[in-house]
Amino acid sequence: MEKCKFCQAELAENDTVCPSCGKDNAPEQAESVPEAVQPEAAEDVQTQEVTSDSCAANVEAETSAAPVEEAQQDAQEPQIQEGLKATPGKIALMAAAVVVLLAVLIALIVAGLSQQKPADANATDATTVETTPATVPADGNPEDVTCKGTYTVTDEEAKQNQQTVVATIGERQLTNGQLQVYYWMEVQSFLNTYGAYAPYFGLDYTKPLDTQISMEDQSLTWQQFFLQRALNNWQQVQAMSMEAAINGVEMNPEDQEYLDTLQQQMEEIAKGYNVTLEELLLSNIGPGAGMEEYYYYQEQYLRGLPYFQAEAAKIVPTEEDLEAFFTEHEEDYANSGITKDSMFVDVRHILVQITGGTTDEEGNTTYTDEEWAACEEKAQAILDEWLAGEKTEDSFAALAVEKSEDPGSQANGGLYERVTEGQMVAEFNDWCFDTSRKTGDYGLVKTSYGYHVMYFVDTQPQWKYYAESDWIGEETNKLIDELVEKNPMDVVYENITLGNVSLGA
Repeated sequence: MEKCKFCQAELAENDTVCPSCGKDNAPEQAESVPEAVQPEAAEDVQTQEVTSDSCAANVEAETSAAPVEEAQQDAQEPQIQEGLKATPGKIALMAAAVVVLLAVLIALIVAGLSQQKPADANATDATTVETTPATVPADGNPEDVTCKGTYTVTDEEAKQNQQTVVATIGERQLTNGQLQVYYWMEVQSFLNTYGAYAPYFGLDYTKPLDTQISMEDQSLTWQQFFLQRALNNWQQVQAMSMEAAINGVEMNPEDQEYLDTLQQQMEEIAKGYNVTLEELLLSNIGPGAGMEEYYYYQEQYLRGLPYFQAEAAKIVPTEEDLEAFFTEHEEDYANSGITKDSMFVDVRHILVQITGGTTDEEGNTTYTDEEWAACEEKAQAILDEWLAGEKTEDSFAALAVEKSEDPGSQANGGLYERVTEGQMVAEFNDWCFDTSRKTGDYGLVKTSYGYHVMYFVDTQPQWKYYAESDWIGEETNKLIDELVEKNPMDVVYENITLGNVSLGA
């Protein structure tokens, strides 16, 4: 049975998507250029939401270039490859725990929804999408998000209802136009996070969101699901912003400067793609919202951010906290392969790639003894240079930046952190996980990539790393829950209308 090339979980026959980490093992194919307005260098922005009822969790994306498993790499060209180490449950990273933290970045809005199309939008082999006719008028509970079977209205109605108030917290109000931004940013955030895997979550973006049952909550359509997230997002943002005002915490000067130039930045982006600012916003957040609403979306978040950061910084566990947390979830951690004996390794290396070689018809390359000797001599010279100097970790890191041929770690001083046993090629792995290894050890290791000048940094217990991350996540969730409970939100669901943004056909 084949294994996932990212996390080594077993794959079902003829299935390329890993059931454990969700990554696609199919060979990469060139994608067509989307028609949506977007900058060529726009970043993919990934976000996570808080799940306050979860126990322990953290999914860490670890990168490793040479040396990773030989069958997954070209011996001539080390490449970065992602590996996932998952712990139980579903909590978010602290920085993402407030709201959709990275969604405020300008890259998200200009990335365009079409950029997030699944590789095969019409694929039906992933999951069968259950659809239900959208119904108007109300078909659910007027006091919750099921108030309407569909909230979608015509462009003209969306514009007419732009200033209608749909939610309040104390004296603060949310209008339809402002909600429109929160809603579509939630949709974009989801598609940015899952991208080509959206069909595996039961979301067919070629069909209206108000006709599909959400797999996240099968009592809701996808439209209702994203609407509830948008309203919760606004409530969390307002709770943070209000607490910041009460406690006299002001917006960071650099954030204010960013806001002062936001419209100018957006206009320049629009001009670069030969569209107006209005057209750029329309293609991403739909009718019934404009620059004023988008500015509000970012401003409110940035007003509350310094307060949250200050409060989150106070969330620091003691050794007793971590011990108790791990003990409570020990079985869950064990099911993920994490025990008190599991260790991480931090190591630095300088790769000297083997060059030359003869490649046969099947693409296999072999090297002569002379070529290997030349590679070893070059690596030894680098090691000797380090030994002749200060012989510190810092001096080794400086040499790695200067001389390493591993693009995955060169800029970082050859450093690989939190390496797990079996993650690297055998020779590299065996050197790192030698039980006699201690901080400051050095040496040469030969792998199929060439010779590695090694420097051992340290070991650390995996359980403590994950327990700390998960404990902080739980405590952060509690902080947010307390603030939300302190600042209740009233919603008039029957007033809500949403303009449409085409997700593509």
